[in-house]
Amino acid sequence: MQLGWIDFSEKEREKVLDVVNLLTEEGAVDELGIGIIRDSFANLFFPGTSTIQTRAKYFLIVPYILKEVEEGKYGNRPQDILRKIDEEERKCALKLLENDKEGVIGARVLPHRWVARSPSNIYWNGIKTLKIFNDDSLSISEYVKLVCYLRKQKDTIKLGNRNDDTEDNDRDDKDAGDVDGFSFWNLPDTYYSNWRDNLRIQLLPEEAAFLKRQIIKEHSSSLFAFILKNRIDVNKYNSFNALYESIKDSVPEELRKDMWMAYEFNRFIQIAFTQFNLIVSAERNGRALDKWNTIKGYLKEYALIDLEAIYVRFKITNYPLRTFLNSLKSAALAEDIDKIRQIIIKRENNLKGKARAKVNRVGEFDENAWIGIEYLDYRFSDAKRIINDIYEGEAVIGV
Repeated sequence: MQLGWIDFSEKEREKVLDVVNLLTEEGAVDELGIGIIRDSFANLFFPGTSTIQTRAKYFLIVPYILKEVEEGKYGNRPQDILRKIDEEERKCALKLLENDKEGVIGARVLPHRWVARSPSNIYWNGIKTLKIFNDDSLSISEYVKLVCYLRKQKDTIKLGNRNDDTEDNDRDDKDAGDVDGFSFWNLPDTYYSNWRDNLRIQLLPEEAAFLKRQIIKEHSSSLFAFILKNRIDVNKYNSFNALYESIKDSVPEELRKDMWMAYEFNRFIQIAFTQFNLIVSAERNGRALDKWNTIKGYLKEYALIDLEAIYVRFKITNYPLRTFLNSLKSAALAEDIDKIRQIIIKRENNLKGKARAKVNRVGEFDENAWIGIEYLDYRFSDAKRIINDIYEGEAVIGV
């Protein structure tokens, strides 16, 4: 099933919100334009996650609310329904806050205000990626419009057949949630009419088992699935690289190769991140100085990375990005620090223009603050919260 409408306003709004969220996440600004590689690894390792997700429960609260659209709970007009969905998400947040504030979206602004980016907006891509929603081509507004259309068609047919057998009509009413054979949702048995009763941010045991099953079923070769299948204690690791060092000998060969590429790229790009901070701070940033004192002894080792393998793996065709990384590698292999700095300065100028580039505004920033990305996490820290929620839900009944 591949049905959809063009809705430029919603999609453009989502793009703007993506940028706003990126720029407001501490340490997340991609100053040197390597985000496409970082995100490609992150999507490979932890599909369905994002840096602005908070708790696993939203992978189910959002579907529970949206499923009710098919049952006619919010009316028949798409715009009214979308407004009521937002209202329901706000009400759920208030309900969640009665028990626990950690990770509840809107906790900082409720009850007086609500968020610009709702849980459904934040989690929608993940819900589709984990196949909780069965059509990955639809936006939320397209789904709502399609349901309204299908319900209208159903009502028209029922009206035309109003004199038909009463038993058949009753059966139609019971099947209304599936909107005449269109099965949009894959939900656990915890979805029922009074699911809001005793609503908490913690997963119910059945929900934890369901989410774990979906991740393993739909993305069986991912690091996400491997961690859950083997119940790895992710809290033991404070970085992706630490996780890799610990489990590299136990993961399947293909996953090990991907993790090794990510590990190598993380080390390699530290050359650029650290020198960028030294340039911007006029070499006064203590943390950057300490890091560089370590990195400079490993320049050649870090530069032995197989960049071409990464380009091929993720179909990276961005010529300026490839040129930047290849040039950085050559300069590092030659241990030419001045050349490394020139490459970084040129890269930021090309990305932002000389007026906006931070390398041309030395002295404008806190010399003790790290500017931009420090380490590539590949969303490991974000996935940890989801994984821990699943573990905690399982522990209730010892799944």
